[in-house]
Amino acid sequence: MTLPSRNSPLPEPMIVPRRRDPGPQLRALPGVQPRRGGMENFPPPALRSAPLPQPPVAPAPMQRARVITVTSGKGGVGKSSLVANLAVAMTRLGKSVLAFDADLGMANLDVLFGVRPQYTLYHVLKGKRDLPGILVGGPPGVKFIAGGSGMAELADLDPATMETLLASLRRLETYSDVLLIDTGAGLSRNVLSFVRAADEVLLVTTPEPTAMADAYGVLKTLALEGPQVPRTSLVVNKVRDPEEGLLVARRFIKVAREHLQLKVDYAGFVLEDENVSLSVRRQKPVVMLYPNSYASVCINNIVAGLFDSPPPEIPANRPGFIERLAGLFRRA
Repeated sequence: MTLPSRNSPLPEPMIVPRRRDPGPQLRALPGVQPRRGGMENFPPPALRSAPLPQPPVAPAPMQRARVITVTSGKGGVGKSSLVANLAVAMTRLGKSVLAFDADLGMANLDVLFGVRPQYTLYHVLKGKRDLPGILVGGPPGVKFIAGGSGMAELADLDPATMETLLASLRRLETYSDVLLIDTGAGLSRNVLSFVRAADEVLLVTTPEPTAMADAYGVLKTLALEGPQVPRTSLVVNKVRDPEEGLLVARRFIKVAREHLQLKVDYAGFVLEDENVSLSVRRQKPVVMLYPNSYASVCINNIVAGLFDSPPPEIPANRPGFIERLAGLFRRA
């Protein structure tokens, strides 16, 4: 906005019309009735009912989903089971959730949800289905995309195939409130790209030294590849008691701060609970099957903490998740 200079002429004041007061002498005249056909019948009914033209309203910008990637350095730490339960717990806070099984080639979210999908990402890549055609309904409020299991060609996609996949996935960012991504374990290009492109990351480990070392390896690789590491929070799974979870988290956070100069938050712990194994066998999330179990209470606490804290600040001009993911794959 340009301010007027001291020498520039002042703008003319706006003139607001006033209603004329007929005056007390006219208001007091007895027996004066308004003449038929006066101003009370103006405008005519035909014109009165015609709607006034309204200025065009710009459509509201589509809200991007909050993108949370769940990953681990080592397999067998309960990452996919945690994703399935997080998705259900989030819907109980009124969030719509789309879970994306990005463990390409070894996907198993469909098994954990007890659903047998007819189509997977494999059919999208082969041009047999579009993305809406493979969305699968899971528990109430949850939809998911099955990544396909036992398909070697999905495990390490070439750049051209990945571009096809990314083009199909662009619509996901406005499909739900939360886009929850379950990656594979380890340090493959696919895993690291899905992690780095996310808004925030949940890094899952257990108290076992091998699991902690592999989780640290994921964080170290991300730090070496560039300074822009998404906000990362640690989840310690299969702990004996809360004290063990806190001890593991403190040790991990201290090492990351001192050796990688990275800040890691503590998202919470999940107690070792045989109900988790029982729910996996029955192919239903433990928060649905045993809602009062120790594990369910822990998972609900993690979700409550995620939404009690403000999401990461994302600049308005920052590319969306899929665009960031595409850029990472092009550079790989």
